[in-house]
Amino acid sequence: MAYTTLTVLDADIDGDELIALQVGANTQGTSGFQFPNDGKTLLFVMDILATGAGDTLTFIGVNDKYGRAETTLARTVTAKKQFIYGPFDPSLWNDASGMVRFAFTTAAAGTTLVAIRCANAQ
Repeated sequence: MAYTTLTVLDADIDGDELIALQVGANTQGTSGFQFPNDGKTLLFVMDILATGAGDTLTFIGVNDKYGRAETTLARTVTAKKQFIYGPFDPSLWNDASGMVRFAFTTAAAGTTLVAIRCANAQ
């Protein structure tokens, strides 16, 4: 599966405009996404469909340094709702290239994504 890489927004004390940085995503079953993760990254998901069951979002876990596998995490993104997921422990969620990978597994194309990193407090 080809993964679309999201650009991570650094949230800081100055504030950031989320609207300009949202990624409108075709989240149908063949689409996968990833974002670089340092353990301070959150995923903001908005489902803008007016009706329907929404979508299923599945995060792909990895084996930790001791070979223990993190269970794949599946969550329902309900229509016309907003969700925040994370932060993600890198030892449990990052692949070999430092990315958290996830996919939408049902046919809904009205979802918007923003990856946000909580920058250091000032």
